[in-house]
Amino acid sequence: MVLLLSAILMFLGFAGFGLWPIAFIAPLPALYVADPSLGNHGGFERPRDWRAMWRYWFFGFVSYIGGFYWIEYTIRVFGGFHWVLSILFSSIFWAYQGLQFAIFLFLFAKARMNGWPASLAGASSFLGIEAIFPMLFEHYYGNSLVHVPLLIQIADIGGPGMCTLLVIGTASTLYEMIASRIKKAPFPIRSTTAFALYWLFALAYGIFRMNLEPQKEANAPAIEVGVIQANLGLFDRFEHPLDGILKHLKMTEELLKKNKNRIDLIVWPESAFPFFIQDEKTFRQIIPPIKSALLFGGIRKDKNNWLYNTAFLFDPSRSLLDSYDKNHLLAFGEYIPLGDVFPSLYELSPHSGRFTPGHHFSPLTLLLPDGRAFRLTVLMCYEDILSGFVRQAVSAGRPHLLVNLTVDSWFGNTHEPWVHLALSQFRAVEHRRWLVRSTITGVSAFIDSRGVVRRHGNVFKEATLSMRVPLREEHTLFELIGPWPGWIGLFLSLFFAFKPRRTLAPPF
Repeated sequence: MVLLLSAILMFLGFAGFGLWPIAFIAPLPALYVADPSLGNHGGFERPRDWRAMWRYWFFGFVSYIGGFYWIEYTIRVFGGFHWVLSILFSSIFWAYQGLQFAIFLFLFAKARMNGWPASLAGASSFLGIEAIFPMLFEHYYGNSLVHVPLLIQIADIGGPGMCTLLVIGTASTLYEMIASRIKKAPFPIRSTTAFALYWLFALAYGIFRMNLEPQKEANAPAIEVGVIQANLGLFDRFEHPLDGILKHLKMTEELLKKNKNRIDLIVWPESAFPFFIQDEKTFRQIIPPIKSALLFGGIRKDKNNWLYNTAFLFDPSRSLLDSYDKNHLLAFGEYIPLGDVFPSLYELSPHSGRFTPGHHFSPLTLLLPDGRAFRLTVLMCYEDILSGFVRQAVSAGRPHLLVNLTVDSWFGNTHEPWVHLALSQFRAVEHRRWLVRSTITGVSAFIDSRGVVRRHGNVFKEATLSMRVPLREEHTLFELIGPWPGWIGLFLSLFFAFKPRRTLAPPF
């Protein structure tokens, strides 16, 4: 029951439910159960070996059911699987991701058996596993702080792991205080002081960047960007493709008229153009002249008939400026894992596509009538939550603006569209660039370089948004060095797990 409580608190404190203060206390019950230094306190035995892994795995499994409950809906409704198979596949995902938390608690317990402080053991173990554990949908516990812009500014130093350290480090230190009272041990002055200083640093740095970013943006070049959210069903745009395009065009005309044709770039979402595009001719036959450059998602078919989920950038004369093929495809949506080896799997999921991944992440060049040129890094679908991929793309392309084209109707009216938005906000902070999101059913948004959502639509509602967007180009420590907090955490967690500090004192 104690682990069940901790698991529920873990997903309630995460970005989807947004009860972020809970994130600081959610791990406490799990740490209490896993800490072997407490002996039989609480009336139950704390195993000191692999026998406890099933207990820890349960904690992780339940945590991920609550945080990613929408996986089952997606597999069943949009993958086309029978509900029995959708629950089976979802449970495999939840169980797999739950291993992350199970390994975290196991390493924490090993470190405590070796006599290391709970604050160091908890923070390093969580950071280390979070850094290397493969995720289908990349996320970090520090994402819980997304609703507190002041506290996420440190992400440009070491990525979201800096925020994870703030949350899990605080929880581990609080637990160490509680454990010291239970064991009647001295108050952990050094641990408390260390994390208090980290809090002071995070707050001071947050205040500094929150004030600095508007000053930098005031002196940066800017363009007017418009976003169209047509609210089309996932299958509607393919069953009635021309109707969907006409709706996008009508909303675009209304937005341009409202802004007196002063918009430099119009952004339509992923798959907004549901016809195969092989050259400019296809586009010109359907799309009339638009008094703005147009960036949109479509389907590209090459000479070998391979399909690509592609972003196209056209200028106002309808000449193709550039294109980008999506690199990271969505499993069970754009392809089925092992589908090439076992083609019969596609018979079980008739709605799954057979797309080919792209092989580059070069930026698209936006040429304006006044001669200015700016680089746009396009992130298709969930690529905007992949911090490592975005870091590579920014480092290689030096873009002035990040643009995400996505659908998100795959996930229905669940928490997922809001979680997706929340996770993407960290990319803006990590690279100090604005991020513009265009989503067919929501949530379309403008995110500034502080990770603050300046304007957004809602889910399953039409929206036309426009803003003047500063275009920035600068290096951050995260871009140059990467997620170094996680690597330090991994090293320390392994060191603490296998290097005794002293003989474990007998339970009180």
